[in-house]
Amino acid sequence: MKALILVAHGSKKYKSNQEFKDLVEEIRKLNSIKYEKIETAFLEFAKPSIEEIVEQLNSKNITEISLYPYFLNSGKHVVNDIPNIIEELGSNYQNIKFKLFPHFGSSKKISTIISEEI
Repeated sequence: MKALILVAHGSKKYKSNQEFKDLVEEIRKLNSIKYEKIETAFLEFAKPSIEEIVEQLNSKNITEISLYPYFLNSGKHVVNDIPNIIEELGSNYQNIKFKLFPHFGSSKKISTIISEEI
């Protein structure tokens, strides 16, 4: 069984975190055939964490987890923190195959989206 975790930075502001959760809900509706579970996780200031979601998914017999970093730039979280978390989780959950997608900001479609909006 496959799962997708969309990972955001997280904010001290409830509204910011809720906006991301609302986006993930839309993504869930569009991708429910590809993934049995689509979840939200945050790195800082908000819950749940990646580790908490992986623990939940493990208890539901998920065997493949893909993570999508919802970050515009390849900063510390994208380059170091998320890969390190995945490496540690891979050691702790050897029954789960982990995949890391490129971060959102690396998509070639972003310039088109911005151009359509302006």
